[in-house]
Amino acid sequence: AVPAPFSRDSAIALPRPLTSADLMGEASGEGLRVAYQGCPGAYSEAAAKKAYPSCETVPCEYFETAFQAVEKWAADRAVLPLENSLGGSIHRNYDLLLRHRLHIVGEVRLAVRHCLLANRGVKIENLRSAMSHPQALAQCEQTLTQLGIEHREAVDDTAGAAKVGCCLMALFGSRNCSSLLCLCQQEFRTSS
Repeated sequence: AVPAPFSRDSAIALPRPLTSADLMGEASGEGLRVAYQGCPGAYSEAAAKKAYPSCETVPCEYFETAFQAVEKWAADRAVLPLENSLGGSIHRNYDLLLRHRLHIVGEVRLAVRHCLLANRGVKIENLRSAMSHPQALAQCEQTLTQLGIEHREAVDDTAGAAKVGCCLMALFGSRNCSSLLCLCQQEFRTSS
C-alpha cells in the first residue's frame, strides 16, 4: 500500500515547542531570586535585572557558587556570562554547565560601557595604576596604554574594583591613592 500524500488537514497536531518564556514564568521576574557572580553593581547584576526586572538579586562570590545556589534552591535562576564579544567564550561557565544539572533557558545581551573611577580632582595624566576584572582590563588595554597607565591589577569583578578602590581611598586617604584608577560600569557610580 502506498501512503497517502501529506496535507495540512491530515497532519497530527503536535504540541508547541517549549520556549524560554515558558520556563521563565513572569517576564518581570517578580518573586524570583536570581543569582549572579559578583558584588552589587557588577555587570552580571545588571544582566540579571535586564532579564528579570523585578527580581531579587543574589550576589555570589564565584560562578560555581551561583550554580550551587540554584541547585540548592537558594535562588530560582542564575544569570551568568557565557560569551564576550571581545574576550570570546567564558570557558569556565561552559565547564560548569557540564558539571551541574542546570540548563540554559534564555539569553540576555548587555552592552558594557567601562568608566574610569578616581578621586575627585585627580588628573588623568597622573594615573599610574588600574584595577578591574581581567576582561575589563583586556577590553581597555589600548586606552590604558594610551593614557600611560603602566600597572594593572586584576580583581573578581568591575564593581568589586570600584569597591576596593573606594576602600583604599578611605583607608589611605585620597593623597596616597591619587594614582589609583578603577574601571567600573557607568551605573555603579550613580548607584552607590
